[in-house]
Amino acid sequence: MKTTNKIKLGGLMGALLVSLFSANAYATKPGYTVDQSTDAVTRNSYNECWRTSYFDKAKDGLVECGDAAAKQAPSAVMVPVKEKISLSAEVLFDFDKATLRQDGKKALLEVADKIKAKGAKLVGVEVTGFTDYLGSDKYNQALSERRANTVRNEIVAYGVAPEKVTAVGKGESEAKMTQECQAKKFKKRADLKACLAPDRRVDVDITAQQETMQEKTK
Repeated sequence: MKTTNKIKLGGLMGALLVSLFSANAYATKPGYTVDQSTDAVTRNSYNECWRTSYFDKAKDGLVECGDAAAKQAPSAVMVPVKEKISLSAEVLFDFDKATLRQDGKKALLEVADKIKAKGAKLVGVEVTGFTDYLGSDKYNQALSERRANTVRNEIVAYGVAPEKVTAVGKGESEAKMTQECQAKKFKKRADLKACLAPDRRVDVDITAQQETMQEKTK
């Protein structure tokens, strides 16, 4: 009799070990009892998921069992994105002038085409003129405004909606080459002007709506 009990006990222990090994080997959904043939969580008569003693809701919780919140797919939203095109005044104008050169007109045609390609997503365009430090503040401010307006008018002439384009002059307020060029003590004024060329420019800032994916938040 004792021998029979030992055999039965040994068989039961073996079955438990096999069951435990199988559960660990096929723990595709940790913390839950799973039907290995279908990989589905076993449920009781109330359609509730069976959880094991090792269940960790924070780590293993499943949406299908009501133990985790469903992740919401990111939604597409439109955000304004700014693109800057910086044009050298040497290309656009002769020195100290606000009349467009032929090369300048060609350059602005390309800019206008790029703006028009934005279509209905275009928010606005800001044209900003800058000068070097040569000349008075008042003169440079006026020159930068004239150049900015010239560029604006040319872009509009190429088919960009006028209500979308603004122009502003900032004179020498953002001149960055002044100290470097003055320190070189050029003997010829032409060399000084060439050194200061980066400060003479017109920036075209294009703002357009761009689609991006954003996670939903509660």
